[in-house]
Amino acid sequence: MEPIPAGVYPTKSLRQTLGPAAVARLIREEKAEPIRKGWIRVGNAPADQVLAVKRGGVLSCVSALKRHGVWVPEDIDLHVRGNQWATRNRKGPFCRRFGRPEPEYGAIDDVPTALTYAARCLDAEGFVVVCDSILHLRLMTFDEIEYLFRAAPGCLQRLLSMLDARAESGPESMIRFRLRNKHVKLDIQVQIDGVGRVDILVGEWLIIEIDGYEYHGGKPMFTRDRIRFADAHLRGYTPLAFSYEQVVFDRAATNRRIMTAIRNGAHLRPSQLARPTPLSPDIDR
Repeated sequence: MEPIPAGVYPTKSLRQTLGPAAVARLIREEKAEPIRKGWIRVGNAPADQVLAVKRGGVLSCVSALKRHGVWVPEDIDLHVRGNQWATRNRKGPFCRRFGRPEPEYGAIDDVPTALTYAARCLDAEGFVVVCDSILHLRLMTFDEIEYLFRAAPGCLQRLLSMLDARAESGPESMIRFRLRNKHVKLDIQVQIDGVGRVDILVGEWLIIEIDGYEYHGGKPMFTRDRIRFADAHLRGYTPLAFSYEQVVFDRAATNRRIMTAIRNGAHLRPSQLARPTPLSPDIDR
């Protein structure tokens, strides 16, 4: 018998794949264990999936999306969704979605199913951030997301117009969402001559970058970013750099700094000012 990968499986499908005798042998040899009626753990299965099934559901919502590599907001909770019987007869807690619960088909939901449940758990910003990541990773298309929420409330459908597949990180999506809610004109992933590509450009002259070793490739990239910011200053731009922690955990102060720069006109460099002096060719790049 070919070894079966560690995981949590519906008993019925496992028996159909291996045969009842083989499943019984795995249990006798303590290589598998029933963890809930209709479900079996095989080998060193992922702990979150085991806990989700033991609770009476399957791994879904934000927890499942994170497992699929989607960028999700910081969350320590285990997100589980139950079938119709579980939501009526077990305490949970269970995530819910717009419409009827989905039948259980595996210990972890696929991206579309998990997203329908995340839409009820996340706030507007979180929903946009998660959808941006799904689009950027090409796990779903915009048309597929739009169709998925065709029957959702209007407030959720209106958020779809704010999605952008170009966003390369969750904090970038957060900043973009917050500024557009304040009707700030901006673009993302903008290529600037002599500076390179920047995360966000507000107006024509205010650059916003999301900084940090863990997100920008270590110390060499961090050093190159410092050079890029200096070059941006010399060309008349105002670059603002924020760390992951500032964007995610210090929202009010970060927003205040950006809006202060905008109120001071950093994004609208007066046209009558002389163009900045070109960099000397002997400057070490």
